[in-house]
Amino acid sequence: MEWEDIIQDDQIIRYLREKPPKEVLSFLIFNKEHEAKFYKELSENCSLESVKTLFSSFSEESLKEKNELYEKFQLLYPGEKPKFPELSFFQNKRVTKALKTIREHLKILRTCMDLELSMKETYEIVSKVIKDDNLKSTLSKLSHIEGEHYDKLRELYELLLALSEDEVKLKELAPGGYLFSTKFKARYFLLNLADKHKVAIITRDSPDEVKKLFKDNVEVYWLTNIPTVGSISPDRFDEARKFMIDFLKQGHSILVIEGIEHLNAKLGFKKFFEVLTYLKDYAIINQSYIILSGDLKAFNESEKGVLSSEFHLIS
Repeated sequence: MEWEDIIQDDQIIRYLREKPPKEVLSFLIFNKEHEAKFYKELSENCSLESVKTLFSSFSEESLKEKNELYEKFQLLYPGEKPKFPELSFFQNKRVTKALKTIREHLKILRTCMDLELSMKETYEIVSKVIKDDNLKSTLSKLSHIEGEHYDKLRELYELLLALSEDEVKLKELAPGGYLFSTKFKARYFLLNLADKHKVAIITRDSPDEVKKLFKDNVEVYWLTNIPTVGSISPDRFDEARKFMIDFLKQGHSILVIEGIEHLNAKLGFKKFFEVLTYLKDYAIINQSYIILSGDLKAFNESEKGVLSSEFHLIS
């Protein structure tokens, strides 16, 4: 299969504009079914756990969306079946090539970015010209979903592109400290390493959601002022350093601190940076790793310079 053949021209826009609401909804149902199958096949052919996981999540989301669209069809047209469309973004597209190198994964990520952007723009355009208000809402929602898919693909593409000159970092890191510009990039980088190391993640997000991404293969600590089991107070983050040091002392351990802009605002840069460098030194001594992620725009240029001098910015 030639990957370039996946992308359609504006014939799908013309097709959807000319069809009655029932056939437009049918198109969306089958397209989501094809999308789920396409990403499932891609996931099965990926060797990088990060890309495999992202494609698998897209497949599950698309199947869920297909079922929701089908339920809507049944409510609107009881007793009828969706009509198989003449066109689809995924029609007759199968994935048979195993992806092994970063270059191969980058190529398919780039292709999927183009595909998702094409779907996003198609749904957005059609939603503006179609007269059925219910379909307008459905198309706008789908356009937003494909836009979210595009953003995730782009972030993973940027991460792998940054690593493409040194593929060793995907399998093994030199002990020390590393910095990522988003938690998404840090987490998907970790997916390639989590099965070989003990990982603890300190996060502002729901611990259950984080564990779900890593299939419960990590320890998760919630950064909150609410006193509960497994929580760490942002106001007393420096007091938790003993726990973090003990974790690093186990050796070959990865301590992940998310939302560093939040901790910086709570503690002040000087105090926060002192804790971070202390932890980094323990990581090096014990053949372990510190991974930081957060919105670097929240730091001034001087602070970003100091951070990147101690923690290697990967992407």
